[in-house]
Amino acid sequence: MTRFRLMIAAVMTAISSGAGAQDRPLALVEHVDAPEAAVQPFDYVYVNDKIDLRPGGELRLAYFDRCIVEIFTGGVIKLKDDEVKISKGGASVQQARPCQTAALSVSADAREAGVSVKRVTPFSGADWQEVSVAVMTPRFIWPRDKKVSAGASLSVYLLEAEPEELVWQGAVDGNYLVYPDDAPALIPGLPYRVVVSFGAKRQTSAVFSIDPQLELPDGLLTTAVPLGL
Repeated sequence: MTRFRLMIAAVMTAISSGAGAQDRPLALVEHVDAPEAAVQPFDYVYVNDKIDLRPGGELRLAYFDRCIVEIFTGGVIKLKDDEVKISKGGASVQQARPCQTAALSVSADAREAGVSVKRVTPFSGADWQEVSVAVMTPRFIWPRDKKVSAGASLSVYLLEAEPEELVWQGAVDGNYLVYPDDAPALIPGLPYRVVVSFGAKRQTSAVFSIDPQLELPDGLLTTAVPLGL
């Protein structure tokens, strides 16, 4: 497998008035089939979230900080920092999955997320959070925001340019968007910034690059750029 260099202490801008935005998400919902679950595919889940899967619903979570996918069936689950509490007759099975693991670090200036990346250009780790994906049309995912307005947008910038060059911009009305096939092609190896703007003072962003040689299985987290970590 290709060797990845760990970059720790990378800063990400995430400005939001919602209380949930103050916590780093623990996992991503890959699949859910339960009418009372109150979560949808591509949602983030956080510490103290409670999800009702009764009577026999199913939930599949992909953890950001561990190469683990956990499948829950039935019952009620509550997420904790280091475990998930299962009650009301529920059960779960964990599956290992090769991935790029992430670790959490906090500074006085901002919450910072370290992620495993294949570094292409030696930028300062103090200014970057970078995720590498193998696909040319990545899926961008961010925390669901109940206050998304009609003017919400997603922008992709090329960071090699000075100043940053806008590559593509489009409207959003949910919490994920796949980079369009007919948009300008992204160039492997170059760093890009993706920014989702919900209004004048509320936005979230991340830095990513394309690496077609990335030796990871085809999965949601290995083909997506998560924002808001």
